[in-house]
Amino acid sequence: MIRQWSVAATAALWWLGTDLAAADVVMTSDVDQFNALAEAHDGFPHQTFRSSDIAGPVFHVDSWDHNLTENSGYIFIGSVYGRHRAGPMILDASDLSLVYADQKWENTYYSEPQVLNGKPYLTFWEGSHSRGHANGFCLIVDEQYNIKHNVSAVGLNGALADMHEMQVTANGTVIFTTYFSIPYDCTPWGGPEDGLLMDSGFQEVDIETNELLFEWSASKHFSPNDTSARYDGGFGVSENSGFDFAHINSVRKTEDGNYLVSSRHLHTIALIDGSDGHPIWILGGKNNQFEDLSDGKATGFSWQHDARFYNDHSHITLFDNHGEKTGSCDDDCRTRGLHIEIDTDAMTARLVAEYYHPRHINAGAMGGLQMLENGNVLTAWGYAPAYVEFTPDGTPVMDIQRGSIGGTNVRDMFAYRVTKGNWTGRPTWPPNMAMDTPHGTAENATLYMSWNGATDIDSWAIFTSDKPREIQHYENYVGSVPRTGFESSAALGPDRREKYVAVAAIDKDGEVLGSSHVFDMETRQPVFMPSEIETIHRPEDNTVRTSAVAAGGAAVTACAFFGLFHLWRRRKNRADVEEAKYKPVSSTEN
Repeated sequence: MIRQWSVAATAALWWLGTDLAAADVVMTSDVDQFNALAEAHDGFPHQTFRSSDIAGPVFHVDSWDHNLTENSGYIFIGSVYGRHRAGPMILDASDLSLVYADQKWENTYYSEPQVLNGKPYLTFWEGSHSRGHANGFCLIVDEQYNIKHNVSAVGLNGALADMHEMQVTANGTVIFTTYFSIPYDCTPWGGPEDGLLMDSGFQEVDIETNELLFEWSASKHFSPNDTSARYDGGFGVSENSGFDFAHINSVRKTEDGNYLVSSRHLHTIALIDGSDGHPIWILGGKNNQFEDLSDGKATGFSWQHDARFYNDHSHITLFDNHGEKTGSCDDDCRTRGLHIEIDTDAMTARLVAEYYHPRHINAGAMGGLQMLENGNVLTAWGYAPAYVEFTPDGTPVMDIQRGSIGGTNVRDMFAYRVTKGNWTGRPTWPPNMAMDTPHGTAENATLYMSWNGATDIDSWAIFTSDKPREIQHYENYVGSVPRTGFESSAALGPDRREKYVAVAAIDKDGEVLGSSHVFDMETRQPVFMPSEIETIHRPEDNTVRTSAVAAGGAAVTACAFFGLFHLWRRRKNRADVEEAKYKPVSSTEN
């Protein structure tokens, strides 16, 4: 009989006798173990897999009340695990296990599901990063992870789309931030007369035609004299780069064609007219036009990110960094998620809610805030690489981090933005598999199964046979094991002798989502023959077989073993990983 018991709040161990097989280690609540893992991985705590070359995240969980978190299916982030190992990442919101990662890009900062022409797409930016800004491309990926659109800036003398913002609109356009240097007299700040100013702004481009529809730059509507930035290298000043006086870091188009813009270095949020670009009104900063009804708490934000309208144009949310330093703050915490209400007739602003990190942390750069459908608030803490979800009354119900907090900031370890939402992933590549086969057959073999990007997997069905072309037949069905994370595993018993194996991903209704190639257990390599598994139902009565034991009585076992020791153990064994890795998305523009 297969039994189950709790190892921790989010982990379980399945066993029969003494057969064990390690599976995903997604999270830990032991901060010392987590920091040790981060240190061992140069600041990027992660795990490796047998069936994929992906680096999967490992999170530290400080608190998590599953009953109070919003119930969207997935969490979307951007991640970096070393040069050319960056990419969009989708996590299962119920347990933080990895669902999808495409890690072939140089830099990404966030990913987000958005709707284009009535269809869902995964969107993200990729490119090269300079201090405070970047040059790259806005990618729009369908549910099969094919790149359908690749859009960038138009007519900026080589400058490309910046990484701070990417909004797909209902009109089939994309809006992104832009950064480019222009000649400027910098003597007011101690610079040369023939100096450079880093101008920032945004463009709106037609996705299908790449036609430029609207562009805006800060220098044409705001004075550099109003900046809170300092004229030094920390704010972009160099021989080839200009003074970043405005630092536009979020743009959102409204239904009536205007644009809500955030300027980090001007400490300003402004509504920009969509016809001529003039500021309709200015909130915060030296030119604030609103009376603060909350003793400065509504208009006193600074160094902020991610300004958005909420519900209607009378509510704004943003991530208020409120300083340039990152780390523990004890009784002097300033960084907050911020929700304010404005009245543009009376020109007043009022604090609605503010959300401080439950573990007293300031974030000097980056950060984001999303209002969720049930009223909860999801925050990303930038250079303090943490994600916190709050209830509307400010109670933290999920507090996790993907990197160590405190000490020296680790380059590229950040939580720029985070999004919760729903997604259906149907990759065109098949599930992948690796295995340990001590006898070159199914005898006491251990299988490792994953399918990068596939959603809705509930379990894995295992088929073995001595005839690879007949492996899909029901009599070769050994049994099923539950999905236990990005990679699930199964141990076959001592009584099996078959040479070939294949697996199929099964949804909660018992239907096949997709199946692997046939693998030779002697060579542990695919024979590059599709298994063509279409069902696990009995041919005679079309019922689903749910037993986890084969007809011959061989046991199939799986585990989700919670312990960081197994991370080391799995890395040690990676020499046995089969060579047919998952098929990455194409980078060809079409």
